[in-house]
Formats: sequence, structure tokens, C-alpha cells
Amino acid sequence: MNDLMLTSIRKEELSAMIENSVRKVLSETPSSNSEEKPQDFLSIEEASKFLNLAKATVYTLTSAGKIPVIKKGKRLYFTKQELMDWLKKGRKKTIEEIEEEATQYVLKNKYTSR
Repeated sequence: MNDLMLTSIRKEELSAMIENSVRKVLSETPSSNSEEKPQDFLSIEEASKFLNLAKATVYTLTSAGKIPVIKKGKRLYFTKQELMDWLKKGRKKTIEEIEEEATQYVLKNKYTSR
């Protein structure tokens, strides 16, 4: 009861204080929706836009088995994460990365070649 403090605060100030407090709590609370969100499936049109490739090219890659795809009946579905992983697999290393790997290899195998 000793912590009770009476003060005169205008309605607008009180409203702003409450709003700011709620915003702060919401921004600090991790969103559980992102963990429970199902994978986003893309159609052939959406996948071609996402990859910035022609629809015919996506069909060609699909039929050649070079791109991850889910086939249900006559429909093709793609997931953004699988497409991102597929794109990253095609990444070429920089000269610095190759040189670093070469240095690490030489250091590791320096004494084993005798």
C-alpha cells in the first residue's frame, strides 16, 4: 500500500504510456508464429519468378531431375527453402576462399608426404 502514488496524468499521456509499454512488450516477445508456420509451397509460375528463370527452363530443370520439386498428380510444387539451398549449391568460391583452403590443406598435409 505504501507504493501507491496519486498523480494527475492527462488521458492522452496515459494512453501513450500504455501504448508504448504494449509495443515494447510485443517487440521483446519472440513470435511463435514463425516456428509453427508451414512451408510455403510455390507453383511453377511463382518458382520461375523466384528463381528469375523462364517457366520453360524450370520445366526443363524439373524433368532432368536437377531441381528439387514435389509432384502431386499433374501439379508441381516447390518450397522456397529447397530452392534457396539448390541455388547455394551452385555458388562458386572466391579466390580468397580457394587460397585459404589450399593453405589449410598444405599445413595439414605438410608432414604426411614424407
